[in-house]
Amino acid sequence: MPDNIMRLLNLLKKNNMVIVGLNSGTSADGLDLAAIKFGLKGKKCSINFLSGREVPYAPTLRKEIIGAISDKEYRLDNMIRLDRRLGIFFGEEARKFCAYLSRTGHKPDLVASHGQTIRHLPRGIVINGKVLSGTLQLGHPESISTQTGLPVVADFRQGDIAAGGEGAPITTYAMWQLFSSKSESRLLINIGGIANYFLVPRGGSPETILARDCGPGNSLLDIITKKFFHRDYDVGGKIASGGRISMRLLSLLLNDNFLMGKGGVSTGRERFGSDFAEKAIKLSSRLELSGKDILATLTELTVISIVSSVGNLANEYGVRKIYLFGGGAKNRFLVRRLEANLPGMKFETAADLNYDSDYLEATCYAVMGGLTVHGIPTGLPGVTGSRYMAVGGRIVLPPVMNKRNL
Repeated sequence: MPDNIMRLLNLLKKNNMVIVGLNSGTSADGLDLAAIKFGLKGKKCSINFLSGREVPYAPTLRKEIIGAISDKEYRLDNMIRLDRRLGIFFGEEARKFCAYLSRTGHKPDLVASHGQTIRHLPRGIVINGKVLSGTLQLGHPESISTQTGLPVVADFRQGDIAAGGEGAPITTYAMWQLFSSKSESRLLINIGGIANYFLVPRGGSPETILARDCGPGNSLLDIITKKFFHRDYDVGGKIASGGRISMRLLSLLLNDNFLMGKGGVSTGRERFGSDFAEKAIKLSSRLELSGKDILATLTELTVISIVSSVGNLANEYGVRKIYLFGGGAKNRFLVRRLEANLPGMKFETAADLNYDSDYLEATCYAVMGGLTVHGIPTGLPGVTGSRYMAVGGRIVLPPVMNKRNL
């Protein structure tokens, strides 16, 4: 039997695996790596967070990624090269992280990589009578596998897309594994490049979890901060806190199909990216708003889209505490505006549930990687709109090394 097949079979026999999850989010500011110890008993996982690491992108690489996301006419040759470039970068950083874990007594067995989303097109168009939606993540998993010498699970969204779903929010099943509770319903809000929520009902099965993208998040705020203040992001929301929220601009921007609940359950920078930012700037010029005013108003837009998505659910499920994660959880002005718009609600972070908030998405992909190896579906039709539960990712095996290779 080939060595790689034996390797997979041996993984299935192990009571516990050490899995490294990789995530590069919509903000495209760097790579997050998270290591977990993963075990499986029936449908429920045992998950212990071991370590996390964040590696920022070099300015030239980040510029290339943002360019690929923003440019609808981005050249195919450049896309292919960026895929390889990211795969090599992910693989090199994963190899370094795996070496560190091995020195601490946790030898990795598997890598799970989400990749970098370049396009997310959940609302399909009809071609030859077929509704075609799609999503694209770059980060060449074969390069990661070659660099680390480990099996890699990747392309978590594609199975759900093939099953007729939107391919997002794709980490919902993993969130149930991490946060389901018999004693309380839990509401978690990720304020990343795009904001989304996960409501895990008390004592519920995976099929009962509710999840949806709310609307814009850090990506839109970062674009405005870069344009007006020449900084990558608004640290702590300090710049926005000095601005004035324009209710007129806010009302105009809220007149958006997705924000009015007419655009499916997932979105991306295609809708809330450079084009949306330019629209906001154009409208604000008529209203004589400063850069700080625009940033304050777009922060409020993020807040209002979150509140509109979760306010009624929180009341329905008796939730009085919200757990935040993602970069937006560190934006103090944004959090204060959430508190003002959801009076009586207590805000904590995912760290209060014993998972590092900075690495939660990478942790989710590590969980999904372990489930995929065991052939356990992670797609949830009630969330993504798929016809059935799809297995989340595909498995890439490393090259077989021998003396001739060396």
